Amino acid sequence: MGYILPIVNYQYEQYQNRISQPKRDPYPIEQPYPAQLSMSYTQEDQQQYQQLSQMQTKEEQQITMKQNNEVIEKVYTELTGKGQYLNEIV
Repeated sequence: MGYILPIVNYQYEQYQNRISQPKRDPYPIEQPYPAQLSMSYTQEDQQQYQQLSQMQTKEEQQITMKQNNEVIEKVYTELTGKGQYLNEIV
């Protein structure tokens, strides 16, 4: 009769831990959220409209600033004579 040494088999323990874990659903489906009937959609629409109008006014301001800068540069080149042929800023 032989003597069995009290050695822990780590490889077997790790295998058992992997196998004994409960199976998980790879594509879990969550519960649907309850409907909220008290929401006012008109307020959201108004907020979105205000945000869009603000963005449009900012774009219009940028366009007018660019046009003003072009006019200023043109007048400056006519007065000083600099930048008539080459007009690039580095």
